[in-house]
Amino acid sequence: MQSDPEAHHDRGAASESFSRRFPIEDARCATRPTEGDWVPTSEQDVVPAEMTALCRRCDGRENCLLWALAGDEVGYWAATTTADRARMIEAGDISLDAADEIQSAARAQLAEADAAAAAKDEQRLHPVGEGDYKAYRRGCRCGECREANSAKRAAERSAKRAAALAA
Repeated sequence: MQSDPEAHHDRGAASESFSRRFPIEDARCATRPTEGDWVPTSEQDVVPAEMTALCRRCDGRENCLLWALAGDEVGYWAATTTADRARMIEAGDISLDAADEIQSAARAQLAEADAAAAAKDEQRLHPVGEGDYKAYRRGCRCGECREANSAKRAAERSAKRAAALAA
């Protein structure tokens, strides 16, 4: 059992890890900082674009997917969501191609929803390109506002974690 210095709780105590250390030392997510939250409080249906791009260029992506499946991990792993991995297991196709197909379908569905929302002026509360988390809070559910809200919430969670660590 090893203490995981990255896993701090609200009271600052480190959690104890019963699993082996993540074996992919040169994983892109471990060596390059990202703005996103790899294990968000609430996952989106689509892995954020920055994370997807990082994962797709990673040489360890297949091992990362297998690790996430074997450990029943939550969050974004190998450019998949927890729900994507459950679908892959259910379908019996655990491959990067299957993962990419599921995410492509989710992105297409999101694009269709955005297009439908854009077609209805009453659903978009702002001009195109001016979406933000405040418009989301006022009820706009366009892609821009959803993405801005997700980014704002991730920043709030990061600030809360930083404050907890400092205390």
